[in-house]
Amino acid sequence: MNKLRAALLAAMTSVTLMGTASMAFAAPPSDITPDHPGGVAAPHSPDGVPSNAEGPNMSSWSSAIEFAKRNPGTKVPGTNDFTCTPRKGTRPVMLIPGTSEDAFITWSYYGPRLKKAGFCVYTFNYNPETHPLVEAAATSGNIYSTAAFMAHFVDKVLKSTGADKVDLVGHSQGGGPLPRAYIKYYGGDKKVNHLIGIVPSNKGTSILGMERFLNEPGTPANTIMSAGARYRNLESAPQQLQGSTFLKDLNAGGMTAPGVKYTVIATRFDNRVFPWTNALIPESGAKNIVIQDVCPLDHSAHTNITYDPMTYQVVANALEPQRATPVRCSVRPFFPR
Repeated sequence: MNKLRAALLAAMTSVTLMGTASMAFAAPPSDITPDHPGGVAAPHSPDGVPSNAEGPNMSSWSSAIEFAKRNPGTKVPGTNDFTCTPRKGTRPVMLIPGTSEDAFITWSYYGPRLKKAGFCVYTFNYNPETHPLVEAAATSGNIYSTAAFMAHFVDKVLKSTGADKVDLVGHSQGGGPLPRAYIKYYGGDKKVNHLIGIVPSNKGTSILGMERFLNEPGTPANTIMSAGARYRNLESAPQQLQGSTFLKDLNAGGMTAPGVKYTVIATRFDNRVFPWTNALIPESGAKNIVIQDVCPLDHSAHTNITYDPMTYQVVANALEPQRATPVRCSVRPFFPR
């Protein structure tokens, strides 16, 4: 969900370049499948695997962005070793990027640390923004397409590792709507052990109430937004508006699936998901953690939280609770570099 407002503005300014199709989906499109996901392939990530040289272990979100823009398709250190065998008591860990971020931007901090901790770690790029082509903006397109591709990628990981299930760690869209769409629509309920969502956009975001007008199919506001989003491959932005048809369908009947564990990590200083409580899953099958309840002086925001050492410790403990250790707290400013 990163850059959501900028994405919506870009989409709306592109209206003259498209027709007037509506964004609303009553059900998953029948022509979107794991074998034929549609969407947009990332040119430097064949079959989703970032194929450029391995990047450095970055310490901040902003520095990772600058590196990714100069080096599209950068391999996340510590990831995508398809000869890896999961250590006893662990499953393959799949890291899912947030909206308009690629794998390197989101996970250059997590990849090497999880690898060092003994996990087999995987990540992918798919459905980036287009016009102009920006590979460092993955998962920007239709969430159904990205979820269908994700199903294909998970199968690839399971086949290479011999595991029966994966653990998912995702940021923003990648921790909420995207993997939950995979679980609900594309067979993930049988292949996911644990979904750990970091500031997930589970109930979308509000834009000062404007989403009520943008979500209404057939209205001028919806027509403009829909046309621009399709042209720029930014359909995931309106899909993540609070009250969107996509989220209503996704959340209908419950936000969790039997047999899958759910952990949500939220921050009260979320600068993308409004209100921040929209990240939470208010169901008995989910564990909701507010990072400030763990470390009161942690002021991580939505965009930089995947570079927060304290949030990483919470994630590591959730992945391997039998080896959990106390979180070491420190001061975390709101906008660290």
